[in-house]
Amino acid sequence: MMNSIRIKLVIWFLIVFSLVFTSLEVFLYYKLESIIVSTTDDHLRSTIDTIAGLLALEDDHGQLEMELIELAHSAKGDYAEKLSGRYYQVVDSKGEILSRSPSLVLADEKLPVVTNASTSKFETVIGPNGTPIRLVSHSYQFSKGLLTVQAGDSIADTYKLLRSFKKAVIISYPIIFFLCGIGTYLITGWALRSIRVFSASIDQITDKDLSTRIDEVNSADELKGLAGSFNTMLKRLEMSFNRQRQFLSDASHELRTPTSIIRSYCDVTLNRERSAEEYKDVLRKISDSVNRMCDIINRILTISRLDNMAVLFRPARVDLKAVVEDVVKLVEPNAATRGVRINMSGNDVIINGDREGLTEMFTNIVENAIKYNKPEGNVDININEVNGSALISVADTGIGIPEEETKKIFDRFYRVDASRGQTIGSGLGLSIVYSIVEFHGGRIEVESTLGKGSIFKVYLPKDYTLLSSNQGSL
Repeated sequence: MMNSIRIKLVIWFLIVFSLVFTSLEVFLYYKLESIIVSTTDDHLRSTIDTIAGLLALEDDHGQLEMELIELAHSAKGDYAEKLSGRYYQVVDSKGEILSRSPSLVLADEKLPVVTNASTSKFETVIGPNGTPIRLVSHSYQFSKGLLTVQAGDSIADTYKLLRSFKKAVIISYPIIFFLCGIGTYLITGWALRSIRVFSASIDQITDKDLSTRIDEVNSADELKGLAGSFNTMLKRLEMSFNRQRQFLSDASHELRTPTSIIRSYCDVTLNRERSAEEYKDVLRKISDSVNRMCDIINRILTISRLDNMAVLFRPARVDLKAVVEDVVKLVEPNAATRGVRINMSGNDVIINGDREGLTEMFTNIVENAIKYNKPEGNVDININEVNGSALISVADTGIGIPEEETKKIFDRFYRVDASRGQTIGSGLGLSIVYSIVEFHGGRIEVESTLGKGSIFKVYLPKDYTLLSSNQGSL
């Protein structure tokens, strides 16, 4: 369950909610207390200022003693009621109480005595009848000396209000917590509904029909990128499956011809006794068909290993000119048989590459240039360096390739229609060439004019870390 995105979102929300709600309630509690205490302090400050002003006024007229007596009897409102919660008193520098509010006199109570308070001193203390009060004390200079005026207000109601607030928070917190949890669970379920729809759409896609695509337009904004990436992956998978099916179909087709020839010759030959010469002729034709089958199978295995990264390329510093020279020596007898001249030019170019792979690649290219050339034609090979990369061009004077088919010649088993009747081949050579060029981090380009010839240009970086594995070799 803890792997559920929905549950994780609910838990994280409740954690954040708890922290925010608790912090807010603590802040409001202390803010409310501060506001109430501040209001009480303002009232107390006003009270002592009023009392001090009356005492100062009467002291100027020599009536200070009379005013102290009047303060103990003439108070009105809350100050005249016994233990009303509103109190004041005046004390001298020795701590002797000179006057008290009737609310204190009637109960024979007094405020905690404070003397010599040069500034207003606020404090919370236990007052008459054991109730908490907010007390302020301030000393003033009079003709009788330094007198301290004190005033106190009960804050029992304040504490009662704060307790009520705390109780309300404690009661409401679990209810709000529970409601928020349920609400978050329902909202996240609704929000994640698009993911369930997305998942259901994916479940409908099988290997039998990879043409289905996820609707990007109507997907949630957060899923549009994922839908686009998934559709791109589906497109690649569809292309890969199609290539695989086409590969199997083409491989079966290519292998069917030589096997049919072998079976036909065997069936016909075994119908009756033949002369030794006839048997030899049949065996030669069977041998040709078997060799073709072996060539196709070997090329299929090579492509399979290249696709599965099961090729052990051995990177080393290789002189391309020397590699091409070895290739020319290898194919020269075939070229001479067809009356094709091979011309080679260029400079020594050193790259980081696999000699066997490069030899296979150039052999396929040059053999094709010979195979599809005209009698007494030419194959011109040039090795050079362009913008820090090696450029090897192989030009022939052969039949050429139609422009619309130049992009298909690297597909497996693909052969230009014009060449099918003239030569025997598997259509895998250039596919192998393309894979080897890719493994070397290069690219291959084709320029061709129908009836005039073709130019294959291979660009290879001089310093490249080859893609390789340790599972096989070409």
